[in-house]
Amino acid sequence: MTIPRSVADVLTTHTLFDVECIDRMYLNVYVPGLQYAPGLVAYVHRQLGLPVASTAPLARITDRFAAAVHRFADTGHIPWWTSRRARPRTT
Repeated sequence: MTIPRSVADVLTTHTLFDVECIDRMYLNVYVPGLQYAPGLVAYVHRQLGLPVASTAPLARITDRFAAAVHRFADTGHIPWWTSRRARPRTT
């Protein structure tokens, strides 16, 4: 017979926190409206001042953000691990 364990026990002893992509975590935690098309279109129009919602400026923003996170890790001598599926680092 096994004794039931709590979720906290399982998480503490059997899991490792894994973040696949910090910008996705940021959107999920801080800016949930950007997860949906209307919110994203409004952001592109209002914040970026662009007449057409395009992924090109968003890709540049994401690339600049990723480069800043990499610089922060390098400056702070924080270990960085990149999975095989990730895009190549461009800094």
